[in-house]
Amino acid sequence: MNNAKRKFVESHWLTFAMKGAVSVVAGLCLMFAPKNDLSLMTQIVGWTMFCLAFVEIANVVYRTRRSHNWGFPLVLGIIELSIAVALLYTINPNGSSADDLTWLRITYLSAYVVFASIVTIIMGFASFHNMTDRFMWIVNGMIGSILAFMMFGGTNLGAVAHIEMFGTYLMVNGLTDLFFGVHSKDQELEAKLAAKEKRLAAAAARKKGKK
Repeated sequence: MNNAKRKFVESHWLTFAMKGAVSVVAGLCLMFAPKNDLSLMTQIVGWTMFCLAFVEIANVVYRTRRSHNWGFPLVLGIIELSIAVALLYTINPNGSSADDLTWLRITYLSAYVVFASIVTIIMGFASFHNMTDRFMWIVNGMIGSILAFMMFGGTNLGAVAHIEMFGTYLMVNGLTDLFFGVHSKDQELEAKLAAKEKRLAAAAARKKGKK
């Protein structure tokens, strides 16, 4: 992966592919879920966050074994796991109403989208030399930021509309992860091929020198 700085793409390409697949499937499920079943939509988002957290934790193990930086994936995994628990298992605090609890969960999701989008934009500027990768991640972060602003500002839209916006974020982020995963795999193959050609050229040069 000669076109990207190692500090972000130390993650295996399958990490991006798996997170992308989970996010896209979840986005589609939210798109076609019954709009009057808020409980089902909440369950979909909760288990989606749980799956994303599991992938990030596996990513931490992978990066640790390869002596790569693992701080950011660990933080992201903890945040995603915390949101999953909050969505799936939170009990009404101090007798709060169901509506209060729903808006508390939406606040968690909105804050997550803000955090993830800002980090995505920073990574786009700081981590990539390849202009396609940089443009893709920056646009992804900008779309996420717009959706987060709408989620925070649209308190009159209703809980279902907010979850649908989060579903849109999952779709956009998932497609970006899928594309980047495939692109990273291609870059990895190109790097291996280039290294092999370099070794063969060096061996040929040594053989020629002995003659």
